[in-house]
Amino acid sequence: MQMTNSVTIYSDPLVFQVPEIISTIRQAGKIARQEEAQRPAHELDDAFSQKYEVLFCGRVTVAHKKAPPALIDECIEKFNHLRTSDDKESKESAEQKGTGGLSAGHSLLSNSKLPGCVVPTTAKGEKSNKAVTKLGGQHVPCTAQSQSLLQRWDLCDGSSNSNCSEQDSGGSLDLWRHSSASDMVQPTDMKANRTMLFTIGQSEIYLISPDTKKVAIEKSFKEISFCSQGIKHVDHFGFICRENPDTGSCHFVCYVFQCTNEALVDDIMLTLRQAFTAAAIHQNVRIQLCESCPMNCLHKLCERIEGFSPSKAKLEIQKHLSTFSNPDQASIFEDVQKMKPKNEQEENELVLSMLRQLYEEQQKLHNHNGDANLSLSGRFRLDHFKIRAKKSFTESLENILSRVSIRFSLTTWSPVAQWLEHSPCKNIILPLFIQFFKKIMFISTDYSDLDVTPKSPLAATCSDGHLGAVVEERKRTPKELQGLWRKAILQQILLLRMEKENQKLQASESDLQNKRLKLDYEEITLCLKDVTLVWEKMLSTPGRAKVKFDTEKIHVAMGQGVPRQHRGEIWKLLAEQHQLRHQLPPKQQPNDTPYKELLKQLTTQQHAILIDLGRTFPTHPYFSAQLGAGQLSLFNLLKAYSLLDQEVGYCQGLSFVAGILLLHMSEEDAFRMLKFLMYDMGLRRQYRPDMIILQIQMYQLSRLLHDYHRDLYCHFEENEISPSLYAAPWFLTMFASQFPLGFVARVFDMIFLQGSEVIFKVALSLLGSHKPLILQHENLESIVDFIKCTLPNLGLVQMEKTIIQVFDMDLSKQLQAYEVEYHVLQDEMMDSAHPMNDNQRMEKLERSNNCLRKQNSDLLEELEVQCLDLEKSRIMGLEWIALDGGVVLAPTQI
Repeated sequence: MQMTNSVTIYSDPLVFQVPEIISTIRQAGKIARQEEAQRPAHELDDAFSQKYEVLFCGRVTVAHKKAPPALIDECIEKFNHLRTSDDKESKESAEQKGTGGLSAGHSLLSNSKLPGCVVPTTAKGEKSNKAVTKLGGQHVPCTAQSQSLLQRWDLCDGSSNSNCSEQDSGGSLDLWRHSSASDMVQPTDMKANRTMLFTIGQSEIYLISPDTKKVAIEKSFKEISFCSQGIKHVDHFGFICRENPDTGSCHFVCYVFQCTNEALVDDIMLTLRQAFTAAAIHQNVRIQLCESCPMNCLHKLCERIEGFSPSKAKLEIQKHLSTFSNPDQASIFEDVQKMKPKNEQEENELVLSMLRQLYEEQQKLHNHNGDANLSLSGRFRLDHFKIRAKKSFTESLENILSRVSIRFSLTTWSPVAQWLEHSPCKNIILPLFIQFFKKIMFISTDYSDLDVTPKSPLAATCSDGHLGAVVEERKRTPKELQGLWRKAILQQILLLRMEKENQKLQASESDLQNKRLKLDYEEITLCLKDVTLVWEKMLSTPGRAKVKFDTEKIHVAMGQGVPRQHRGEIWKLLAEQHQLRHQLPPKQQPNDTPYKELLKQLTTQQHAILIDLGRTFPTHPYFSAQLGAGQLSLFNLLKAYSLLDQEVGYCQGLSFVAGILLLHMSEEDAFRMLKFLMYDMGLRRQYRPDMIILQIQMYQLSRLLHDYHRDLYCHFEENEISPSLYAAPWFLTMFASQFPLGFVARVFDMIFLQGSEVIFKVALSLLGSHKPLILQHENLESIVDFIKCTLPNLGLVQMEKTIIQVFDMDLSKQLQAYEVEYHVLQDEMMDSAHPMNDNQRMEKLERSNNCLRKQNSDLLEELEVQCLDLEKSRIMGLEWIALDGGVVLAPTQI
């Protein structure tokens, strides 16, 4: 394919501005190149990455880097067969032992760090360091084709190793480190969370586990040799890549994944194809400059003569040409004379163009300094240095130990050997055996019993060596050695315990730091110490989930403020109080599927969720890192709810509600509170796909403005401004997308206390308190811009006044009346637009009647539930009442 170049020519009537424009363009290009060079490679990958949620099925060791299209289907069949065989063996072993434990020959166990893989466990539930047992007779009878593809790792010969470098292993060196060399088929555990975020960057592919918040697999495009989609299983795909385990052998592994549907697999395959093509073009086109590059010399020359006069620039160019050979100088001089330049400026331009041609030809034959390191991206360069440093340190240590001659007799150490053989800490202590033995034999030798009296002053002090006479070492008795070993083992156990405690302290410190990071916002209503004590007393009440607190006391405490550090627990307390007094009918309650079980499934809403992750609180430090801990937790929460509520799924704006909850509590607690807000508080109605409830809310807000602020309502009508232009984000995000977090937290406080009616109160209070400023704007653009940009930047005093006003407002009756009014108007509009005959009118009345019957039945269920609650409360009250001398003692209110 032939490349064509085009030139765009501009003219400027002011000639003296042309050099300034050219200089500015050059300076801007230089700054852009410097910034791009300083920017880490992984940030470039993240900026252009595509993300998909997939299910990690497993991995298979293959014989070659290429494979037929049927490989994915064969891998899936082998995964299913191994899982079936394992289930049978587990059942047989459980029947034989009667304990229900796993069989000793469990072939799928893999002590991998990758989440979702089966990990062998001990009786105490800890990870075992034993290698995976051999598959043995559990293999599927392979066809001739599959037998040539699938092989064991130990069959890789040395010839294949010579083509595999350690740097090709990418970031996944530690993923399967403890796997057995005899395993070639490794499916993941069906009971574990196998979902991954499959991310395609500019030069690499990496899978992030939303469960562990870590990168599980990381492969550069250079390592991947094959990508394919399943033929029978069209919702599966996989790729083959080269891996180098610690054993030094090189082998190829096929990773297999599953998607929600075939369309998503097609999208992934198309994205992979485009990414590989773009990476190949970028690799060929990109010019890498080192200090000795010919083009680098030309760039330096251009920088030196920039801004010079033509005569001065000509002298600088002549100095540069003096470094050339005589034939090159003569050639350039003859070519310039043939062109017959009119002035020095034109002559300089001709010389520079010829130098460029000459340097471009030399650049094609030039070899860069350190190409091996330049070819690695930012992520892999660090891993490459780690591997080299580790290998160098290991080789040096082995060389040192090989030079040390340690005389060691097993018979002398038989008590220690027997004790170690039966010790439960054998796997922990044995790796330290040689190190400690060297220490006690050569460093900790006791010289107290030796005769080391000094010789005569006249005797030579260096006759036996550079440091004087060599003292013979005293041999230790077996009891002394056994005592030293016992002491070393106890110290090692103590050290391990201290390390575990240190890890716990570090985790606790990390949690505290993470909590401070989440709650890094300015509080609106400062909570006094006395109010904090009131909240802490309610939170510390035993069995508080079944205790009904005094409603008036909660309202008073809420008006005085909420301590930021206890806000999440207070929201849970308010939710418990609401559920004790207003229990949902069974038909309206959500499914009781555990949160962790929902995380194991794939969602069809992943595309919309992944797009909104970067748009949700982009400036907050907890959510700003792309696919960091905050964004992954938010993805988990939104995904779980989309699977729980199939009718709503995911709606734009819901991410801000979930984000506010995550800032104040853990993922599982945030999921429970999100369910409470959506179902118990009725917020899910406005997120339905038809958005009818949101339209009703916009009409209700317009009617409230008409009743409470008539002049503002008329001003909006004159400029044709409907509430949907400015208030829709307020309702969908609970003011979180535009207002400060401190104000939004107070709004959530009142929503948990009073329900969704609070959104109308806050909106009406904000518009009413800024009515004079809004009336000053006289066109649609300025009014909407003021409401969206200026109104959220309120002062703390004005925000607190708004919160105080909301506590004193009651709009429940008006909102119910406006909702009925909206439906009546809609029916009238439908009747006037489409006249109906008698049959159609009859069908419509029947539908309305059925809807009213359903609503009536729902209301009857709620009434029965309320009656039962009242009866229970009355019975409990009677049980608490006691008579003492004719005086009725009522229970004290909490």
